[in-house]
Amino acid sequence: MIFKEINLDAKADLDPYFDLVDYEACEYCFATLYMWQHVYETGYYIGEDFAVLVGEYEGDSFSILPLARKEKMRKAIDFVLNCFKNKEKKILLRGITKEVVDSLKEEFGDKLEYIEERDLADYVYDGESLRTLAGRKNSKKRNHINYFLSEYEGRYEYRLLEQSDFKDCMRLLKKWEHEKEEHDDFDESMDDEYIGIKKIFDNYEILKDRTKVFGVFIDGKLEAFSIGEYLNHNMALIHVEKANPDVRGLYPFINKQFLVSEFPDVEFVNREEDMGVEGLRKAKLSYHPVRFVEKYTVKEK
Repeated sequence: MIFKEINLDAKADLDPYFDLVDYEACEYCFATLYMWQHVYETGYYIGEDFAVLVGEYEGDSFSILPLARKEKMRKAIDFVLNCFKNKEKKILLRGITKEVVDSLKEEFGDKLEYIEERDLADYVYDGESLRTLAGRKNSKKRNHINYFLSEYEGRYEYRLLEQSDFKDCMRLLKKWEHEKEEHDDFDESMDDEYIGIKKIFDNYEILKDRTKVFGVFIDGKLEAFSIGEYLNHNMALIHVEKANPDVRGLYPFINKQFLVSEFPDVEFVNREEDMGVEGLRKAKLSYHPVRFVEKYTVKEK
């Protein structure tokens, strides 16, 4: 059995399977897996009526949830478990739902360990709440946006970006990373994110059928950009959001305006996980998530 690398050629194979499911975790779209392929060495296998997604990290092979309809999920999971057995490796599943965990508990009991990964849980928000920022709880965000609108009246514009804009995006990203370094708020994952963002930009002609890049300009200069797409028909997924931190109100402005302009009808917005980073967790909580996409790691003892 051969697992193929998740490269650009894999998009045509996998997109129909992503469309087959309505998963809410950020891992389950092509752009996410492609962005981070260099970190997790992600691969895939197309079965009879499902797709299996695998990876490797720090020497451990793992599988995430197969792409399959509910009635085919058990068959797909059994296929994955047999892969571990045939390779004489211990079972390691990541990004697994509570529903699948409960099913595995019934069959395997305490032979497996089931770990809820809070640091990896995706933040899910009410779409209309983020588009309007209505209510008392969002008053601080509105105040920041109102300051931005007043301070930069007539000087800002926003639009979907094209490949000709991506050089400016990378300039902004380098500036953002430099300021993180100066404030000792830099970690190695930022280097990997930089590579992932560049992969999206370098191959945007292929990815733009689903992936959107949105930007805000002040005095004709790009000062913020965001990357997102529909995760399913009712949920937007925001992969990346970067802005000049010196411009007050710019972060909440692009957060809101990207959704208003490009995702006007989605009920929910997934803004991915906080990875246990304290500052990121505080920022994500400040937008008042309505729930989390819980993820579990399941491993053989």
